[in-house]
Amino acid sequence: MAGHRVTAVTAPAPATRRDVLVGVAAGLAAWLGMAGWGLLGAALAGFGAAATPAAVALAVGGSAGITEGMGPVAVSGSISVLPLGVSLVGAVLLAVPLTSWHRVAGAAAVFTAGLVVLPFLPAGRLEVRFWPTVLGGLLWLAVVLGIRVALWWQPKVRQVVTVLLGAAGLASVVGALASVAGGARVLGTMVLAAPNLLCIALTRGLGTPWTVRGPNLPLPTVDTGGLGPIAAPVWPLVVVSAAIAVLIAVFAGWHAPWVTALCFGAMAVLGGAHVAFHAGFFDIDLGVSGNVLDAAGGGLLAGAAAGLLVQGVRYWHRQRT
Repeated sequence: MAGHRVTAVTAPAPATRRDVLVGVAAGLAAWLGMAGWGLLGAALAGFGAAATPAAVALAVGGSAGITEGMGPVAVSGSISVLPLGVSLVGAVLLAVPLTSWHRVAGAAAVFTAGLVVLPFLPAGRLEVRFWPTVLGGLLWLAVVLGIRVALWWQPKVRQVVTVLLGAAGLASVVGALASVAGGARVLGTMVLAAPNLLCIALTRGLGTPWTVRGPNLPLPTVDTGGLGPIAAPVWPLVVVSAAIAVLIAVFAGWHAPWVTALCFGAMAVLGGAHVAFHAGFFDIDLGVSGNVLDAAGGGLLAGAAAGLLVQGVRYWHRQRT
């Protein structure tokens, strides 16, 4: 009719719908990948397949309660550790397909829904805690998506992430080879936590002190097959840490000092673990932790030295040619 505007309603473009579906598939793949990897690690390490939901919850920054019987005393408490083997599987499966904002939105929606469901899954002796898991998982999701978005615009970020993921993959391979002599429990430990051991090893190589606290109690333990990086000689770790710092400097250029500081500081945070138990009137704290400031400071110095070395080599090469 004259004088009236007719607004046409159009369906979303096929590409938009397809991107949302790809994002949904990425979210589902992340959950399934973490569940499968966590199941493999938990079963081999001796925790039992029922501990898979707890392993996945911990891998996304959540928290799990645990109950152990110690003679006539029932011990209950919580465990906080990030099994980085499971975390990295989920992060890679989630992030790789996300090449547009529509895909990000679809993946975020599915992943958030999974966080709400996860605490209600049966977890054997480990109870997945609702709010710590939801809040920790949302933070984990934000970090993964933030890194993925940074990869769109900064090729240097992509190259540094590739170096770190490659180091984590190599650590897993070395751990798997060590399990040939150590058996299934060692293999399970490496499936779950080989990157955690790498974090400890690399930061120790730069002089970061790591401390183990708590009494020697008959609680669930993991077997590293002699690859425990806290007790390892320091000089091989220095070589490996220096190599990683140089590789970061190759790609980060003059940004190497602060990038290396950020990476090594994060390793000190991610590689640690904490268990708090309550037995009757007693509180028991166990854990392993590294000094974050020392790790970041060591990374800053190592990054500066590696950056100068790389720039010096490049200058020498230009003069030669």
